[in-house]
Amino acid sequence: MIKKLIALSVLLALAACKTTQVDPYDYTSFRSMDPHSILVVPVMNSSNEAEAADFFLTTLPYALGERGYYVFPVNMVKRTMEADGLSDPTLVHEADPVRLGKLFDADSILLVEILKWESNYVILSSNITVSFRYTLKSAQSGETMWQNEQSFVHSQSGNSGNFIADLIATAVAGAINSMKSDYTPLARTANNFALYTAGRGIPSGPYALTYKDEKDLEAFPETGSGWIGGPKPEEVEAKTEETSTASE
Repeated sequence: MIKKLIALSVLLALAACKTTQVDPYDYTSFRSMDPHSILVVPVMNSSNEAEAADFFLTTLPYALGERGYYVFPVNMVKRTMEADGLSDPTLVHEADPVRLGKLFDADSILLVEILKWESNYVILSSNITVSFRYTLKSAQSGETMWQNEQSFVHSQSGNSGNFIADLIATAVAGAINSMKSDYTPLARTANNFALYTAGRGIPSGPYALTYKDEKDLEAFPETGSGWIGGPKPEEVEAKTEETSTASE
C-alpha cells in the first residue's frame, strides 16, 4: 500500500510540471528506417546504485510495447549476450549495432545509460533523483536514429509546524525512498516522457493504432534539420571551431 501511495504521489507531482515546447527533433532518418522491432540491450549503469540497471531494465519493455513496437524479451536477450561473450553492459554498448541486430534479427537497438539513481536525506527533506540517456540505433546501418535524455527530482519535506514530528516523518520517508524498488515509478515516468513527448519521443510503432496517422506525422515531423537528439548540429560545429581556434 505504501509503495502504491508513493508511486501515485510521484506521478501526480510530475504531472503537475509543465514542459516548454521547443524545436522538434528531425525524424527523417527514423521514418526512412521504419523500425518494427526493438532490441533492448543490458542497461549501462553510471550511477552509484549497483542494482539500478536490473530494476530499470524491467520498466522498458512495457513502455515500448505500448508505443507500438515488438520488444525482444529482455531476460532472454541478456542471457544470450552473456553466452556470446557480452556479459559487460559497457562492452555491449560499444559493440557493433549491426552485429547485435543479427543475433536476434532485430530492426533497431535501444541503449540506455543510467546517469543518476540516488536518494538524499537532509534534515527535513528527502529527494529522489533519476537521470537516463536513451539512444536508438539502426540494426541495419548502425546509424543513430534518435536520442533523448530525461532527469527527474521528486522532493518530500515535512512542514507541519511540529519540528520533531516533521523530523520523524521525513526520516521515515527517506528510509522508504531508499528502497531500490521505489525508484521504478520515477523510471516509468521518465520512460513515458522520453518516448511519448511530441517532438522529442519516438513515433508510434506499427502495432499502434496511431501508426503514421496524421497526428503522429505532425507530432514527430521530418524537419530535415538532422537533429535527432543530444547537442544540435550547429552547437557541435561551434564547439569544434572553438577547439580548433584554441589549438592554433
